[in-house]
Amino acid sequence: MFLENQPVSSITDYLNKKFPDNVKNDSTFRSFTSAKEEFDSLRNGIGLRIHSEPMLIQLSGKDVLDFLHRVSSNAVKDLKVFEKKNTLFLNEKGRFIDRTTLISFENDFLLIGNSKNSKQLYSWIDKFIIAEDIKIKDVSDNFVVVDFIGRQSESFLTLLIGKEINTLDFTSVRRFDVDGFTLYIFVNQEANGIKIYKALVVAEKSADFIEHLFSIKSVFDLNVVGDDAFDAFRIENRIPVYPNEINDETNPHEVDLIHEVCFTKGCYIGQEVIARLDTYDKVQKRLLQIGLNNEVNPTDSFVILDSLNNEVGKVTTLSKAGILPGQKGLAIIRKKTLEDGKHYTIESNKKKFALQFYSLPESK
Repeated sequence: MFLENQPVSSITDYLNKKFPDNVKNDSTFRSFTSAKEEFDSLRNGIGLRIHSEPMLIQLSGKDVLDFLHRVSSNAVKDLKVFEKKNTLFLNEKGRFIDRTTLISFENDFLLIGNSKNSKQLYSWIDKFIIAEDIKIKDVSDNFVVVDFIGRQSESFLTLLIGKEINTLDFTSVRRFDVDGFTLYIFVNQEANGIKIYKALVVAEKSADFIEHLFSIKSVFDLNVVGDDAFDAFRIENRIPVYPNEINDETNPHEVDLIHEVCFTKGCYIGQEVIARLDTYDKVQKRLLQIGLNNEVNPTDSFVILDSLNNEVGKVTTLSKAGILPGQKGLAIIRKKTLEDGKHYTIESNKKKFALQFYSLPESK
């Protein structure tokens, strides 16, 4: 069974060695070479985003699908072998525990979440397993998830695995044995119609896999990308991620992930809140793109104020200067404050900077 592999080397050590001039923030890679070049690859080439610390949970037993169907937001009880579906885990207030991808394999299931460091998702699931026939195991150290993002990604993956890449849709998972590597590949569609191809690779083979990709890249614009470039790409396309926009202060309505909620399947944790918000049009906040007139430090904390100095929102992601034209970001804003003619500022350390909204929420 593929989940029994064990890691023998660190992808982080490999990345440090391959890109000695990388820039880090704690354990997070901000950039590997040039953030601007990495951003250009995400836009027009192939940006490789390497998840070295995802939350990966193996589940086995006859009650897995019924249980996940009852506790998460999407309809998953009829998931077939080698199919996948994104589903959200919410608390009783309808706010996020995590956004996940559930994959069905022949004998077990794999739930791909975000950060293994918090272990929040694992603890949440484990708490609700009582008498069900379910075994749960943290296999986060066993695998690395590699994203292929950019306009050349599909063509490059055709070079890697052949035309079978064209058989992938948003519900399927395919196994490929190619050039000595076993890959499980699937694709997610994010905001703005962005396709992100994802490859699940055994950890002990992950460094060799990345090296192999560079050895066959030919004329393709292939780069490993850090968080600075990816944040700019997300801002441009309004893509929410954990923990910036997906956290215990937000719900699926507010960050445009309501399509990963099934409204016809019945109860799940947080269902009453989410249904009430939808039925009575009570969604109070929206994820918007903002632009600043001044360059500021993206790591600072900011609040958004209206012309009367009322706090009306929070900046969740801010681009590093020099990547996008001007400095842009993502913010969660109270809907009722979005009125024509109002002026808004962001404030940090008692300094205020003018800002503007680049995208307003669609009216229902």
